[in-house]
Amino acid sequence: MSEYKVAGKDLPRIDAPDKAAGSAQFAADVPSPLRGLCGLVLRSPHPYAKVVSVDSKAAEKVPGVRVVITRENGPKNRFGGNVKDQCWFASDGFVRHVGEAVAVVAAETLEAAEAARDAIKVKYEVLEPVVNILDSRDGKTLAVHEDWKELTLGPGADKNVIARFEKEMGDPDGGFAEADRIFEHTFSTPRTHAAYIEPHACMAEAGADGKVTVWATTQDAWSIRSGIADALGMPGNKIRVIPTEIGGGFGAKLQSTIEHIAALLALRTGESVRMEMTREEDHHSIPPRHPHFFNIRTGVKNDGTIVAREVDVTMDHGAYGRGAPFQCQSKMVMASCSYRIPNVRVRACTVYTNAPLSGPVRAPSGPQYHFATEVQMDIIAREMGIDPLKLRHLNELRPGDTTFAGTERKPSMRAVIDRVVEESGWNTEISGAESLEAEGWQVGRGIACGYWAGPGESASCSLRLNDDGSIQIVAGTVNLTGMSTALCQLTAEEFGISLDEVRYSTGDTDSAPQSTAASGSKATRSVGQAILSAAEDIREKIFSVASSKLEADPADLVLVDGKVSVASAPERSLTLAEVAAAAPGVQGYVIGSGETAKPPPCPIHTAQVAEVAVHPELGEVRVLKLYCAQDVGFAINPTSVAGQIEGAMIQGLGLALMEELPNADNGKILGDTFHEYLLPTSLDMPELKAILVDNPADGTPYGMRGVGEPPICATAAAIVNAINDAVGTPLFSIPVGPHHVREAMAKNGLATVSA
Repeated sequence: MSEYKVAGKDLPRIDAPDKAAGSAQFAADVPSPLRGLCGLVLRSPHPYAKVVSVDSKAAEKVPGVRVVITRENGPKNRFGGNVKDQCWFASDGFVRHVGEAVAVVAAETLEAAEAARDAIKVKYEVLEPVVNILDSRDGKTLAVHEDWKELTLGPGADKNVIARFEKEMGDPDGGFAEADRIFEHTFSTPRTHAAYIEPHACMAEAGADGKVTVWATTQDAWSIRSGIADALGMPGNKIRVIPTEIGGGFGAKLQSTIEHIAALLALRTGESVRMEMTREEDHHSIPPRHPHFFNIRTGVKNDGTIVAREVDVTMDHGAYGRGAPFQCQSKMVMASCSYRIPNVRVRACTVYTNAPLSGPVRAPSGPQYHFATEVQMDIIAREMGIDPLKLRHLNELRPGDTTFAGTERKPSMRAVIDRVVEESGWNTEISGAESLEAEGWQVGRGIACGYWAGPGESASCSLRLNDDGSIQIVAGTVNLTGMSTALCQLTAEEFGISLDEVRYSTGDTDSAPQSTAASGSKATRSVGQAILSAAEDIREKIFSVASSKLEADPADLVLVDGKVSVASAPERSLTLAEVAAAAPGVQGYVIGSGETAKPPPCPIHTAQVAEVAVHPELGEVRVLKLYCAQDVGFAINPTSVAGQIEGAMIQGLGLALMEELPNADNGKILGDTFHEYLLPTSLDMPELKAILVDNPADGTPYGMRGVGEPPICATAAAIVNAINDAVGTPLFSIPVGPHHVREAMAKNGLATVSA
């Protein structure tokens, strides 16, 4: 790190001033033309029902209303990406979750739009909703899609089962036969919201040529364009998507949600249409994190060596199947990738229920898999009388070990475990324990390990040498989590200039080179590789111009500190600004382009320790400290990387103790505002410690690894293991509320529920 001047340094984010001053333009800030319209959706109040009739006559007569679209006059095509089971406005006769769009209006004012929406009369025949994911899997409920046989579902599809997969390594049956003890447990995790600050919003405008332009808050303008094209049956070149600043996404702003509806309204009216979701709409209609149900069997030798594992997992994908097969199959690797387990079998299926379509949320399935596997690790350790840390050391990955993800060349499990143990003082008394215990609290410490595959994607970009010698990056990847600052640091390092001399622009789907989504902890790595390719291209052009002006062989030129010099005569040089000024007369403007193919995965390991205090009578849990050691490869901006890790730990705390969107008995989703849907606040904050472990990766820019997803994977498990350590009882579902703690203690004879 010391050899670099810009990369690896703690520098302020380049987008911070605009956001701090309030001048950054989010989707709701995009100015509308003089006659812009307001679009509103009428949504289903029922989780499952037949739509008997829709009467929009009164709505159409409301003054100021420009259009009302229902199943009668709306598009009739199916859409949904790889699983085309969605339709416009219940045109197939059914609504399948609370919040599903039944009709849409566009009017000159919000008041007129609200009046028209409320004037639409819909008759429903309410059906018994499919709520329980195991009953859905086992065929004990109504079919969510009566025509499921006609849909293009995944392998093993059957009624409400969208897809089934099985993956095996080694000889699981032989491994269990070899085991001295077999442990079997079930775990469950709930539906949770991504809980970003900014609800979904967009504006659409139709051109006279039939092209529609959409401004949207999104993590991937290209995916939004594809989603609109799919829903409207239009070619992609007839759709332009302009991404705005984004007020948080966490994966839930990757797919079209209201953007295709706004585009339809704009095309029907010929005017611009703005749509902004209320918080209630956002909670009912936007893809939440998948609920999971796990059954796990693990075979262990008497010395603690794990010899076999079998995982049966069921995912609740909600009412529609977009992305379901991929989400289910791609996450199965997490059943084995944290430890050296020679014999593994995983069976996974994803099912329909009458709930909002589930989708990717930060580290999709990561917290769920790790909660189940890491909590079972602690249960095994305690039942066998082995320290939980020792059990992990016994089974940690070593070079040459094979997992579902392949053979590990240089795993960092030992390094991250050792660092978190050292920083947390694992073998010492918890600070303040004596005073807490005097007040009736019991303290505990828990550990958990995490893994993320570190995927990459194809990316492209362009670099332009400006006439002042600065560099402009243009790429089609949205700036999220400080990515633009890291990429500018990398570029500045390549050209020997300061961070202030580099800027990043996302552009839009008409103007920017196509690139990866800002998701999956892959954007900085992927776009960074494309930047290195573009830097090579533009450097050749810079040398071509400079060689002409300096009358030197290009092979004898060097680029250092923003100057092109003749290596054999350093006094002969040109600044980058002088090169830019000379370029039009030599070869034209200096622009470099770069692209990269999809790279192989770059594994990332974490280890986390949680310290908690539990009041056994009240069941209250206080998280005192959270530590996370993560293999970051190389931190382009250490402050930004630490911030990502700290933010993930806070979100993981929410998953462990408070966040859920539960189903009521009638199938309706509860908790539709941030008053009912609980999130960690400043009063819940523990002491956070992010520990950056440098283990440079092969084949990545400067050895960097992904950052954002891995640190949320193990947090909930570490906290639940700490609760177990404090009160002596395991817990098998999250979030853990006070009543769960009291009930678990009562079940184990440690307390009474009435207390």
